Amino acid sequence: MGLSTKYLVFLGVFIMLLFPVYASEFDYNKYRGNTELQNDFASYMNDLQTKIQRNWNPPDFVEDGDATVMFKVTRWGKIVSAEFVKSSNNEVFDESAMEALRKSEPFDKFPATTTKDALTIKYNFHTSIVKTDTMREYVDSADKFYNVDNQQALKYINLAIDEVQGDIESYFLYEKRSKIKKALGDIKGANDDYAESRRLKAKYDLKRINTCKLIAEMEHTPFSYFYLAHAYEIAGDYENALDAIDKAIELTELNNQYKRYRAELENKKGI
Repeated sequence: MGLSTKYLVFLGVFIMLLFPVYASEFDYNKYRGNTELQNDFASYMNDLQTKIQRNWNPPDFVEDGDATVMFKVTRWGKIVSAEFVKSSNNEVFDESAMEALRKSEPFDKFPATTTKDALTIKYNFHTSIVKTDTMREYVDSADKFYNVDNQQALKYINLAIDEVQGDIESYFLYEKRSKIKKALGDIKGANDDYAESRRLKAKYDLKRINTCKLIAEMEHTPFSYFYLAHAYEIAGDYENALDAIDKAIELTELNNQYKRYRAELENKKGI
């Protein structure tokens, strides 16, 4: 799934509604205690979740991405509608969620034991650049103490950095520590940490670009080039970002979002 697989924290699948395609309303509460119905779909939902997870390539630059999509699947595995219940407020993250559904279709046919014509599913997509629960605890504590008790903040951010042991994906931790040291008056230490964060980020940006290029060459889809354009933008390479988004636009008629993004890149390139 590309760079962000290791950041996958949670993928939630919930059966929210079970109803014929033609029905306009349905009372889900009638089915909450229906063990037979739940058993019918237990294996189906596990397979569906596995397929979506396998096809999801979330952007790795979103610190805490969280989006929820409601989509309807017919008994033949066709998605007939999909919409965001909750947006991540990041267009690449949101588009990656929809792309995962597009790549996963068609799903398996419904179990033969059910007579239901459609299934509406509420699916949560979530990632974080904080990779372990322990690291999350340290980062949250550092953020809590920042500008309240900066010695404590420094203690916890040091523990977080020790947890990842120089991984290039931990560049953001050095940037956080730089700010803490600056608040403590350690200007040299702050400058050293900031330089280290930029060094690690440059290496990570290059890794991201190379991975996105490989995915785009293999998949040749609008989203893969959209993601590649963002990878170039993050690295400050607007020329290649424009080339990548142009390829995305060429591959789809539904390109208003991509055209808007291209205009944004043009503006940033001109600044």
